[in-house]
Amino acid sequence: MNLNDIKASLKTETREIEFKPVGEPTGMFFELRHESAEEVQKFMRTYTAKIRDLTMKRKTTASSNLMKEHEDGLRVAHVVGWNWAEGADEDNGRPEFTKKELRVLLQDKVVGFHLRKFIDEEVGSLEDFLSKSEDN
Repeated sequence: MNLNDIKASLKTETREIEFKPVGEPTGMFFELRHESAEEVQKFMRTYTAKIRDLTMKRKTTASSNLMKEHEDGLRVAHVVGWNWAEGADEDNGRPEFTKKELRVLLQDKVVGFHLRKFIDEEVGSLEDFLSKSEDN
């Protein structure tokens, strides 16, 4: 194996998975990206810089608040989008994906907990995001 083979074996792709909070199909599919994706890494670099700045200024309350905001911001960075098996239909409770809509859903008192848990679990395995070669 050479360096190009190693790079190719570690290349990640997005993956689509159905949101099944209690094991039942919902028809809502999320397209997720791994933490090594550039969009997620960019979010982390920005967050780290902000925390470093607040820490140097000894602003512990602001740091704590930023950490709380960070959790959902990271989840938003992991989500490329969603789609519906029956197609999007605002009138029937199947909105088009927007980051704003995702943030609202993450804060929902009923769905939010389950959606946060789902995203956290589904982005946790590198193997699920690795490119599938014809040999695999």
